[in-house]
Amino acid sequence: MDFLINNRGNIMLFVEVLAAVTGLVLYKKYKHTAAKYFIFFLVYTVIIVVVGKYTYYVKNDGILSFLDGTVFERNYWWYTLFWKIGASVFFGFYYSKILVNKVLKKILKFSVVLFIFISIALILFNLPLYFTGAIPLVSILSALIILQCVFFYFLEILQSDKILSFYTSLNFYISVAILLFWLIKTPLAFFEPYYTKTDRDYVYLRSCINLVVISFMYISYIVGLIVSKPEYD
Repeated sequence: MDFLINNRGNIMLFVEVLAAVTGLVLYKKYKHTAAKYFIFFLVYTVIIVVVGKYTYYVKNDGILSFLDGTVFERNYWWYTLFWKIGASVFFGFYYSKILVNKVLKKILKFSVVLFIFISIALILFNLPLYFTGAIPLVSILSALIILQCVFFYFLEILQSDKILSFYTSLNFYISVAILLFWLIKTPLAFFEPYYTKTDRDYVYLRSCINLVVISFMYISYIVGLIVSKPEYD
């Protein structure tokens, strides 16, 4: 287990890249469906993660050492903007594509727009925290958007004959994966202010959680992309 924890960064990046590559290889299968947007998102995720690793080159006289001592020496701002907000907005967009009920689509779109405005306001009012840690309320609102997406999706399939073949739907695998990810990861935002590398127990627990939930999510994506049948509009 220590080997996995010590190499968690490379392992998580590997499954993320593997999911993106799987999506690109199977792109032809999904190019006429809304799932093509999800494949683009997987590539976007890899870019976000790779760029987010810039902090490794800030310390120890790295090529980005000129950022040391500035607000950009940590990458909290990057992941808040492009993951917690960016990913939630994407899923709001994606589920508005796959939902059938027009009322649910409108509610979801309104929620996403409201989420964007509130998140921007929270960042502006918590600018120092934006660069030095997680903003818990943004994490909560992000999780609520995901919950809304998944709830609307499951509500629709329960009311249709899609429930009989849910295991052939990529959207089912996506929904289960993101629901578990956000439900498990969101509470960690409340502990970020107390995060310190000297607290070995918390560091270990946090590392284990990240490794398990992120690996599970992307493996679910890979399985879903392979076994699912295209769902045409």
